[in-house]
Amino acid sequence: MEKTLSKIKELVENSKDNKIYVVGKGPSLNKLDKDLLKEGIVINLNDSERFYAGHIGILHSFWAHHSVEKNGFKAGFYLTDREMSSDVANDKIPFIPHNLGHFDSFGDLENQGLYISDFLFISALKLGMLIADAAGKKMEVVFIGFDFGSIKGKGGVEDFSGYTSEFTNVMFKTQEDIFVRLKTYVEDHLDTVSITHVGEKEYSDISLGQFNRGSLAPNKNLKDNNQLYQELMLKLEKDLPIFVAELTNNHIGDERRLRKMIRMSKEQGADAIKVQKRDVATFYTPEELKSPYKSPFGDTLKDYRENVELTEHLFDVLIEECKRNEIFWFASVLDKNSYEYMLKFDLPLIKLPSTISNHRNYLKHVAETFKGDVVVSTGFTDQEYEQFVLDLFSGDYRLFLLQCTSSYPAPPDSCNIGVIHHYSELRKTYTNLVPGYSSHDVGALASQIAIGAGALMLEKHVKLGNLDWVHFDGVALDISKNEFNKYVNDVKLATTIKGSKTKEIHDKEHHKYKVNKFNN
Repeated sequence: MEKTLSKIKELVENSKDNKIYVVGKGPSLNKLDKDLLKEGIVINLNDSERFYAGHIGILHSFWAHHSVEKNGFKAGFYLTDREMSSDVANDKIPFIPHNLGHFDSFGDLENQGLYISDFLFISALKLGMLIADAAGKKMEVVFIGFDFGSIKGKGGVEDFSGYTSEFTNVMFKTQEDIFVRLKTYVEDHLDTVSITHVGEKEYSDISLGQFNRGSLAPNKNLKDNNQLYQELMLKLEKDLPIFVAELTNNHIGDERRLRKMIRMSKEQGADAIKVQKRDVATFYTPEELKSPYKSPFGDTLKDYRENVELTEHLFDVLIEECKRNEIFWFASVLDKNSYEYMLKFDLPLIKLPSTISNHRNYLKHVAETFKGDVVVSTGFTDQEYEQFVLDLFSGDYRLFLLQCTSSYPAPPDSCNIGVIHHYSELRKTYTNLVPGYSSHDVGALASQIAIGAGALMLEKHVKLGNLDWVHFDGVALDISKNEFNKYVNDVKLATTIKGSKTKEIHDKEHHKYKVNKFNN
């Protein structure tokens, strides 16, 4: 172990931050920005050095002989359970099999020395703990390329194992189960290291896109919500639509789920995240709250609503995760108590949804007191309400007026996209008006037509898997199936096709025939 401890001391002295990057072999590596690994300590597992050569390689005997040795040793130092050539910097450490009968038992991490495990990410974490001890500070152990077979395609490193796909799938599932339990153990028991998983799993801490944007970089200057909103307004100046991912209650009050929905919405093309805020105790009547409603939280509407609303803690999570992902957030605010609560967040934009179009006194209160921009949806309303809103929200702020049909899902004959063209015409008189579409229909066709009619804000419900007990879950796009990304790309195609209002000769045009003396 002396050689290993000497190597650790050398790495700690030269390290510029508190990151330890453990590199796996999954296909997600193909999209990784390698330059972001340069500031930390990099640990390779088996032959992942073929993708990126790190400071220390941890090897099983099979891989040491069949891949790493044959392709030339690329890492700076090696740990394995076999004797290696003396001209390669290495240390031999014992192999200790993991007890599969005790999945949650990781006490040996703290009680034993460094060892080779069946699951090398356990060995990598143990090495990270030794590095943290030497550094005298907490280290973040970042696992990259640990897809556990969930991403199709060729891996970041070619597989020389020769294993059948059936065996490999079972192996990946076992590895993933152990990894999740290890991650939970570290979160609950260790204070010298933390685990960050980069990927799109339920337990992932950040996405690969986040990582590539430098989310883990020290001292990254992240924009606040108001700065992000101002950047969005620059899109409007270019007649580019803003895509809003509406989470409604689909986070179901779960912190990890909320974080993942924000990350995935950003990755799939959302410009903004919209949540809801309602005061359950006063928004509903006592009779409504007692009414039957089946959910995992109980048998009444009260049980359901109280558990799927954002708490103060979850608002903190929302703000943190949106800032980390550099995506703007705002909220539908459904009642006066919620409005007063939301003022502390200094939002530059709030929404008044179709749900409360008949709450006229509340709408008037917002118009008199709110200093930012306002989004109003017009579901289940007529031209009288339209005029009421235009008169009420006239001023030096923006009014996003969204055509909406309060049907879930909205059938094609109810979308009425022509109203958006009407809103576009109204801009000649109401210069603060920005037309848009709150889509409750199926697919992207209505939103594509809305773009042609002048919509500059597109709002779409999103969900993470199916939860049939959540309100309006059926109309939401499933981000776990990349449905929001497809929607965004389809609408962007419509934006491209729409083009400019200025008629001019396009550089793709050409005349079929030349002018001659007979047809000049």
